[in-house]
Amino acid sequence: MRAWGATEFGEPIDILQMEDRVLPAPEGPLVEIRIDAAGVGLPDVLMLQGNYPAVAKPPIAPGQEVVGTVTRTGPESNLSVGDRVMASTMFPMGYGGFAEYCLAGPVMALPIPKGMSDHQAAGFGTPYHTAYVGLIQRGNLQAGQTLLVLGGAGSSGSAAIMLGKAMGAMVIATASSEEKAQFCRDLGADHVINYREKTIRHEVKAITGGEGAHMVYDPVGGSAYDEATKCIALHGQIILIGYGSGSWANVDPLHTVLRSYSVVGAFAAARTPEETRQHHDHLVELAEAGKIWVPVDKVFSFEETPQAIDRVAKGEMLGKVIVQVS
Repeated sequence: MRAWGATEFGEPIDILQMEDRVLPAPEGPLVEIRIDAAGVGLPDVLMLQGNYPAVAKPPIAPGQEVVGTVTRTGPESNLSVGDRVMASTMFPMGYGGFAEYCLAGPVMALPIPKGMSDHQAAGFGTPYHTAYVGLIQRGNLQAGQTLLVLGGAGSSGSAAIMLGKAMGAMVIATASSEEKAQFCRDLGADHVINYREKTIRHEVKAITGGEGAHMVYDPVGGSAYDEATKCIALHGQIILIGYGSGSWANVDPLHTVLRSYSVVGAFAAARTPEETRQHHDHLVELAEAGKIWVPVDKVFSFEETPQAIDRVAKGEMLGKVIVQVS
């Protein structure tokens, strides 16, 4: 089969090559999926650059999330040939999603909401399950609370904006340009801060009458996290998701204690299978009710996979970049 991969770390646009790869028969509970479309995320950029914990050394087979049809099943699988699923791939094992076929585990090969297109389904699982774990499972976000979403125009941030609104929160998002700010407003954000022009801490305090944000959703890290700590409400929570800025949050224990806020880690893979299915059922319900969706930025052909990943690497996207595989 044809698949994109790299034999060394570097910039995606420079190192990705089309390969002829053989996919082994799925073992145990694994399934083989014929891929229709794949979502592009920041982890794809980071693993190719050598800055992602799950991929310690080359070769690299990027592509975490796909939509497609089950074509083979392992002997312990509860899925059947012909099932249509959205899935997280076994990319750490070398079977990523920018390929004609991939292998996926049983926990994150899940039903597609009714009426959802392949392009939306390809980019639904990772952003929304991450947002669900952060905002609901770990954060226990309540209606009426103020939620600050850092990096609102990315796939993770846009999912957090819409899920936060679906849960009844007032959402403040940050963005780096007026185009991205308008994109966040179109998703339902109540307020958007262009941090190139205004200071996050001052704007959040002004919006909330000095109280600050009850919860911060942080897929960015770096200086954005530092700004968030200056406008977190007393007894608030900062949910750590990732490091889109290139560096993790620098947590100051003394400041955390004196301001009496919580710093909470959230990782979608750290769940039981039962929790994952329950969370997915709730997300499907919200999607089918039209309360959440995937804003598709741009669809690239399979041959344009390096350009698709490069778009995310440069931070040019508004929402989710998709690769059409078949």
